[in-house]
Amino acid sequence: MLRAVARCCGHWPPGAAAADGMLWQTELRPHAAGEFSMAAAQANLAMEDQAQVLASPSATLVGVYDGHGGPDASRFLRSRLFPHVQRFATEQGGMSAEVIRRAFGAAEEEFHKQVRQEWTKRPKMAAVGSCCLMGAISGDTLYVANLGDSRAVLGRRVVGGGVAVAERLSDEHNAASEEVRRELAALNPDDAQIVVHARGAWRVKGIIQVSRSIGDFYLKKPEYSLDPLFRQVGHPIALKRPALSAEPSIQVRKLNPNDLFLIFASDGLWEHLTDDAAVQIVFKNPRTGIANRLVKAALKEATRKREVRYRDLRTIERGVRRHFHDDISVVVVYLDRHRERRNTRVIDSSSNCTSAPVDIYSSNNHQSVEHLQSYKS
Repeated sequence: MLRAVARCCGHWPPGAAAADGMLWQTELRPHAAGEFSMAAAQANLAMEDQAQVLASPSATLVGVYDGHGGPDASRFLRSRLFPHVQRFATEQGGMSAEVIRRAFGAAEEEFHKQVRQEWTKRPKMAAVGSCCLMGAISGDTLYVANLGDSRAVLGRRVVGGGVAVAERLSDEHNAASEEVRRELAALNPDDAQIVVHARGAWRVKGIIQVSRSIGDFYLKKPEYSLDPLFRQVGHPIALKRPALSAEPSIQVRKLNPNDLFLIFASDGLWEHLTDDAAVQIVFKNPRTGIANRLVKAALKEATRKREVRYRDLRTIERGVRRHFHDDISVVVVYLDRHRERRNTRVIDSSSNCTSAPVDIYSSNNHQSVEHLQSYKS
């Protein structure tokens, strides 16, 4: 695999550690169609969000992976999704929806292999999963693929006006959506418990809010939840068929001069900011530190809801901080120029990758990350 992909999947560049030790951001960086900004905030004891951007002269890849049940699945995607995209794009002569679909499928299969290998020593691996949001810009074509409830939003200039409007580009797979609940019921007509309202939210099998993910094999393959080893993790779950899917929703569109910027973010941002609020923040403010500005806007809204001062939030330790907000990852991609280009190599020798730290707390405190693995095929 090319060195750029290895850099992207293995290490992060120096970023700016903010006064809040749970925040991270990096400076504006170039990509084929303009510039991008990235920032993140940690709330969990171990950071479960991961984010990365791979920029080459011919294409830009963006990944936001929101893990749950632990950091293993999101860290795996950080290491392995882009290499799969590169492999299939090379085989097929360029980027396409089918390339992305096959890359998601290969990532799911490879992570399942990892889970099987570690199952007897770490049965918890069967209950680890991740949402997966990926964007690809190739020439004048934008691809957005999604599993779960991370979100991509376009900021678009209104023709003849000096204002921007928000356009959501990703389909969300969360049981809070009536459409998703209907889909699950249609796929499972003989399972009255496929969606249950529990602990204040609609959940698949009364457990998880998202209906599509990478991993979560205990809800996809009955051999895991019925195995006596799984009792170390949870109760047996009766499955007649997979309760969750790893089939991504993929949107493809041509970019035009009125398309100003893209916001890719985990649901930690969107549970506190509307699409329009986020777009207006980006549209009305300077580019420098714009992703961090979005993160802080979400944190301030989270503290307002809990009647806590933002400055006090900065003193709350990771883990405990999860009671106030989730991990947050944000990538803002400016679309200054896009043009038709022959859809060939996605990644080449001049590619550059930027990844958020695997764990912000450990990075800011110069500590090693517990159980951090370099996933290799």
